[in-house]
Amino acid sequence: MDRAATTNPEPLITRKATRSGIPNLRQYLTEVWRYRAFAYYWSKADVKARNFETFLGRLWHYINPVLFGLIYFVFVGIISGGGLTDAERLALIVGNLYLWVFFSSVIISGTTSVSSGTAGITAQSSIPRVILPTASMITAANLFIRSMVAYIPFHLLAGRGLYPQMLWIPLLIALTGLFAFGISLVLAVVNVYVRDISRLLPHLTRLWMYLSPVIWAYTTVFASDVPDTVRRLAEANPMFSGMAAWTMALGGVQADQPTMVSQVLIFAGWAAVTGVVGFLYFVSREDEFAVRG
Repeated sequence: MDRAATTNPEPLITRKATRSGIPNLRQYLTEVWRYRAFAYYWSKADVKARNFETFLGRLWHYINPVLFGLIYFVFVGIISGGGLTDAERLALIVGNLYLWVFFSSVIISGTTSVSSGTAGITAQSSIPRVILPTASMITAANLFIRSMVAYIPFHLLAGRGLYPQMLWIPLLIALTGLFAFGISLVLAVVNVYVRDISRLLPHLTRLWMYLSPVIWAYTTVFASDVPDTVRRLAEANPMFSGMAAWTMALGGVQADQPTMVSQVLIFAGWAAVTGVVGFLYFVSREDEFAVRG
């Protein structure tokens, strides 16, 4: 008997072609797990490249959402006529912006992860391409969690206190990351064919933010003078439930409807479906990345 066959009885299978383009998911996920250290160190290098390890780099990541929060606070105060002394509204805007920055960062960085300077890696190696947007998500989550410390003074200043809804915060962060990750996987494929999509993303995510309860309170659409059509359109936005739940988590439930549990369940449904669809679409097309990159 051949000694090589004894020591390595199983043949090495790199990829089997299928009609749908989707590989054997068990083998693919096993291969992704093998490269988990690569994703971690790639993310670590990305953090260093963004100068987060320097004092000024850390300071910028801390205060960037704060500066935007102050701008939107002044803007909303002037437009609404509510003045510029509402600490609760300032804390709401700043707290919501931190989550939105995380959400948009995962989408934008994940979208460009397989068609930027990493094209050489995807062309010259057999690494599962989903590792690259995964590393981008790890980077965004790392920066988000560390920079959220800058929100604490606003929370204390507004007297928002501690609420049992805060126990939902880890799950909401995970769901936000999963939802954004699924979107980024779909857009990463689109960006391989239509590179200009990455140029539009910052504008599209900003427009999406205005349509979501980030700089305005989710309770606004439940006012008695708001038409039912407007309320239904607002709730059709997937990020309405996510941002409403996040607002409740940081500031407590502010209205009888909707409930915290209902918003978390709705958002979990969006995140799960988007994550699965995005992953399947991505892996079914990743063989073309190296050729078109």
